[in-house]
Amino acid sequence: MSTEGRPSTQPQEAAPGRRGLVVGAVAALVLLGVGGLLVRDVPPAGSHGCAVHADDGRPPAAVTEAAGRLREGVPADVASLEVVCRLAVEALPTGPGAPDVRDDPASWVVGVDAEAPQTQGVVAAARTLLDAAPTDVPFTWDLRVRDAARSLEVLLSAGGGTGLVADAVAVRLVPGVVETWFGAESGTVTVASAGDVVPVLRTTAGRDLPVTTVTTGDPWVEVRQVNPGAWPDEDAVALALDVAGWDGVWRVLLDGGEPASTTLTTAVEDDAQRAYVVSRLEALVAAPRVSFRVESPAAAIEGTVGGPAPASDVAAPDGAAADGVPADGVPACTGAELDVQVLGTDAALGSRFLFLAATHTGEQPCVVQGFPGLAFTRASGTWTPDLTQLPDRGTPPVVVLAPGSSVQSEVRWGAMSTAQDPDVAVAVTVQPVPGGPTVELALPTDLDVLAGATVKVRPWDVGGELPETGS
Repeated sequence: MSTEGRPSTQPQEAAPGRRGLVVGAVAALVLLGVGGLLVRDVPPAGSHGCAVHADDGRPPAAVTEAAGRLREGVPADVASLEVVCRLAVEALPTGPGAPDVRDDPASWVVGVDAEAPQTQGVVAAARTLLDAAPTDVPFTWDLRVRDAARSLEVLLSAGGGTGLVADAVAVRLVPGVVETWFGAESGTVTVASAGDVVPVLRTTAGRDLPVTTVTTGDPWVEVRQVNPGAWPDEDAVALALDVAGWDGVWRVLLDGGEPASTTLTTAVEDDAQRAYVVSRLEALVAAPRVSFRVESPAAAIEGTVGGPAPASDVAAPDGAAADGVPADGVPACTGAELDVQVLGTDAALGSRFLFLAATHTGEQPCVVQGFPGLAFTRASGTWTPDLTQLPDRGTPPVVVLAPGSSVQSEVRWGAMSTAQDPDVAVAVTVQPVPGGPTVELALPTDLDVLAGATVKVRPWDVGGELPETGS
C-alpha cells in the first residue's frame, strides 16, 4: 500500500543541526520554568503590581495596590523602577496551625529601586519617588535611588527629604570619584587614586553627611570618620597615603576626627615587614603624632608615630616618679627651652657620624630622657625619603639639666653612594624631645644620608667639652 501523503510512524533521527536547536529549546524552556518558580509578577487589577518570590505567596491587595500606584506616580522619563514585594524574614510562617502571616500587610516589605538616566537627575528621581510613596501604609518601604551607571546609590526614608541625595550627587561629581553610596547612618566614597582623597575630604566640608569612609584601591587606603563631619587632619591623611606605598604594606586604615583621636592601622605581609614598618613609623619626626597599629598574620604591634610617647604618657623609669618627674620633683623638658646645635661630622672605616648637642636655656632645671627625632632635607629641597631611625643603645639615661648645661647625641650610618643618588642631605630637622618643637639646622658639609638610609641614634647623654661646630 502506498504511504505517500501519510506521515511515517517510524522514528526519524533529527539532523545534526536541528538536534542542537531542539536541545537548546528544551533547555531554555526548563530554565524559564525554574525562573518562573523563583520570581513572578503579581499584577492586581488596574495596576502593574510588583515582582514576588514564589515561595512568599501572593501579597495582600493593600500591598500590591500601593506598589501599583507608586509605579504610576513615577514617570518613565524620570526613573525606571524595579519593584519587589517580599516577606520580612522575621515574618515567615512558624508552623502548622499558625496564622498565615502572608495575609498581614505588616509582614511585607516593598523594595523600590529607582534608576535615573544620569547622575544629575538622581535628585529629581528621589523627589518623585518620595512623593509617590505615601507614609500611611501598613507595610514597610525600602526605597533606593541610583544612576544608570550604578556609580551612585542613596537609601531613602519614606517621608524624608532629598538633602542627603543632593550632597551625595555633589560628592559623586568631584573629579576622581568613581562610586558613591550613602545610607542614613554611613556612607562610602570610592576614588580612583590616592591623589583624589584629599579633594573629596574637602568637598564634604559643611555638608550634612553621615559617618563617611573615603577609599581607594591602588594603593588600598581607607580614611574613615569616627564622628559625622570630622575628618583626620590632612597631615595625618598625607602620612597614611605615604605609608601605603611602603614595601610590604597592602592596606592602610586611618580613622579619627575631632573629638576622637586619630589611629593609623597598617596591614603588612609578614613579621619581618611588620618590624620594618614599626621602625620607620617610630623614626618619623616631621609627621603628625598619631597612634599606630601594624598588623601581620601572626601578631600586631602598637605604638606612636615619632617614637615613644612623651614622659607624661609612659611609665616612669627607675629613679623617677610618675608623669616623668624624678623623685626630686624636677619636671621633664618640653623642648622649647633646649637650644639644639650641630657640633660637627666625621667619617671612619665606612661609617659616617653626625654630632648634636642640646643646651638648656631656661631658668629652672628639667629632665631629658630619650632620643632626638630626625629628618633630613636634600639638596633638591625635599625630605630624604624612606629614612629609618633606630636606637643605638638600650634604655636612655635620665639626665637632669641645670640651666646652661648640655646633653649630646651621636648619629651613625653606613657610607652610601652619591654616584647613584647625588641628592645629598644639606640640612637636618631635630625634635629634641617627643612631642616638642622641631628646629631645622644647616649641615656644615653635605652628607650621604640618601633615600632609604638607616641611621642609628644614641640617646641624649652628658658629654665632655662641646667641640667647635664644624666638620
